[in-house]
Amino acid sequence: MACSFAANAQTAEGETVALADGAAVDGSFAIEATNVQKINVWPQVSSIKVMVDVENADTVQIYNAVGRLVKTQRVSKGQGINIETLIPGLYTVKVGDKVGSFTKK
Repeated sequence: MACSFAANAQTAEGETVALADGAAVDGSFAIEATNVQKINVWPQVSSIKVMVDVENADTVQIYNAVGRLVKTQRVSKGQGINIETLIPGLYTVKVGDKVGSFTKK
């Protein structure tokens, strides 16, 4: 699966913005994302904990809807991530070059 897009993005503080398809950008950008790999995250809607499908111990990064990194956690296969401290909203999960998403209710 390949996708191409071009857009202008600028945060108030010139921060990097992570997009739901796994790309990351700084300020104004025009990029092409190819072969974005998905990762399973369940349940899709939760208020306490989400599970991320990892084969081995790996670092999981969680980004909010505006692309700000809000949580980083090292997880092992079968280990959940506590999301109780996150505010309700849509989040993107990144593990290596794989991405997924969930909604905190």
